[in-house]
Amino acid sequence: MASWAHLEITVDDQGNVEVGGYNADPEALVEDTESWEDLLSTLGVNGWELVQVIPGVETTYWFKRQS
Repeated sequence: MASWAHLEITVDDQGNVEVGGYNADPEALVEDTESWEDLLSTLGVNGWELVQVIPGVETTYWFKRQS
């Protein structure tokens, strides 16, 4: 049976970023990135699949990856 890791990135209209998730280490993923745009671009390279974007004052990006 496949196991999945999930990641949630929330960016507010001022560029502040919150990262959370399970079966993943979100802090390690953001550790070496200089901006949230860099983070979003490197996730795909590392096997993370964008599942959903919820726009608004705080935009939330949901990712998953088979672990």
